[in-house]
Amino acid sequence: MKNLVLLCLIALNQSIPASLKDQCTCSKFPNETTCLEQEHCIWRTTLCQDRSCSQYYNKDKCNAVSHCSWNISKCAEFTKCTDYFMNDSYDCYKIGNQDLNQFCMPTENGNQCSNYELTPCGNFEDDCAGFQTQWKLCYWYNNTCNIIDIRYCDTQLNEELCFIFGQGLGCQWKDNKCQVIACSDFTTESTCILQRQNFIEDGTILCMWDGAKCQEAQDVSHLDYSNCLVNSFYNYIWDSTKGACVACRDYSPPSSTP
Repeated sequence: MKNLVLLCLIALNQSIPASLKDQCTCSKFPNETTCLEQEHCIWRTTLCQDRSCSQYYNKDKCNAVSHCSWNISKCAEFTKCTDYFMNDSYDCYKIGNQDLNQFCMPTENGNQCSNYELTPCGNFEDDCAGFQTQWKLCYWYNNTCNIIDIRYCDTQLNEELCFIFGQGLGCQWKDNKCQVIACSDFTTESTCILQRQNFIEDGTILCMWDGAKCQEAQDVSHLDYSNCLVNSFYNYIWDSTKGACVACRDYSPPSSTP
């Protein structure tokens, strides 16, 4: 019995994590209005569906999707870099397939794109530049060329790096080092929403305001119909039948009426 009580207490003290893989899919949105509010969804007759690459009609929105790329006048699944010709050769850097770690760069011949070529980090400041992989960057610091991993707060060597890369990770420069922002670091109710521990690798934790301070949320009872979806990093959705904020994976939208 003592062990069971202990396990219950541990469970009660767990914070609520949120991740990209548990976000609501388009099929969870039961009507056209809520469906079209989601950037990557499209309404088809009676169902909300994922947009295919060809259903993006804006270059920037197309290129923001990991596996889609804009070519001349339309959006399509990325094929290979040499298939793409850009009016502005710099646009070659914006295409590729992030899921497969494929990226492109301009060529010297016209506006055709080519595969991105990695340049080894040099031993001198002028040669210490560029990315070695999607996340690893050459950076000159303390008279040495360092390779830093921009996915983690504690690998940012100075305040400048912490500011440049840390904002998207939920990092802060504190006590002379780059570290994860905790829920307790938020001092107002409007900012007390998410603790983004390594945002890129699904380390988000929900925060809640207790009336005086920000702390890690133990459940989603503080969320209502107006903020359930957005403030839970799209991991929870409002169930109007139950009158509660529920996990997307457990939610079944009501059947549409003919």
